Amino acid sequence: MMDDLLQQGITAYKAGILEEARKYFISAVNQSPQSELAWGWMYQTSNNDKERIYCLKQMLRINPKNEKTNQLLNQHIPPVPTLIPPPAQTNSPSIATQKCPYCQEIIRAQAPRCTYCGRNLKAEKILPTKKGAKNKKNLVSSIIGIITVIIICSLIYGLTLAAKRGVEAIPTPTRTPEESAWYACTLFVESQLKTSAFDAESYNSNDVLLLENGQYRVDVSYAKLAITYTCILLDHTDGKWELINLAATR
Repeated sequence: MMDDLLQQGITAYKAGILEEARKYFISAVNQSPQSELAWGWMYQTSNNDKERIYCLKQMLRINPKNEKTNQLLNQHIPPVPTLIPPPAQTNSPSIATQKCPYCQEIIRAQAPRCTYCGRNLKAEKILPTKKGAKNKKNLVSSIIGIITVIIICSLIYGLTLAAKRGVEAIPTPTRTPEESAWYACTLFVESQLKTSAFDAESYNSNDVLLLENGQYRVDVSYAKLAITYTCILLDHTDGKWELINLAATR
């Protein structure tokens, strides 16, 4: 049955009816996912590089020693970048720090915006409490903290993941910094969460936002997982991206 589908697809391909040939090849690989030949013909009728990369990976999974397939894959996908660990954080007396009043992370004292939760620290002022009202102050602070956590959780629709910060060299053949930021986010998700960048939806400029502090907020959707990952990234302008934060949003 698979051979008949392949033959019909090849006939349509040679006749220049690529969409019809593609349908036959899809049916062929669904019936025989271990057929290197079927994946090879599927590669010939792929619509974009994302599909071509997937087909080549399947061919190498079946036959890892296929040098021609390996060469084709290297032409379509850049090498996996090397992650550079961030410098060790030290409590230097020359750098003033403070706790973010919203997420309690340590940030620079003069930072206008929290690099973790993104809240504007200059726009909202905390009113001083009266002397002798310590218990009342603690109660109010606890209530405000609980409400703040609920608001933050409702805004991101999910639980913020613990991500390892790092600076990564990203050899991205892209046209804009926004597109490079989106691609960098998919690689950080793949390296830290083991979620294949191939499963990410196509790049959309609406999913990338340049923040006031020069960082990028990137939303990458994974339809198969029904989940969206959000990266906060910093562009070092020398081909390297720093991961500030990584969150999951359903």
